[in-house]
Amino acid sequence: MINLEFTEEEKNSLYYERFHHPHPRVQLKMEVLWLKSQKIPHKKICQ
Repeated sequence: MINLEFTEEEKNSLYYERFHHPHPRVQLKMEVLWLKSQKIPHKKICQ
């Protein structure tokens, strides 16, 4: 599996975009990336 590292600035941006981006699909993708940035396991994110 790919190991991703996020800076604090990137984490903050993901957090913001997961609620404020105009397109719902992008919001969903930002949510997933934000969860990954919080070290949530992949299996848990998929639930």
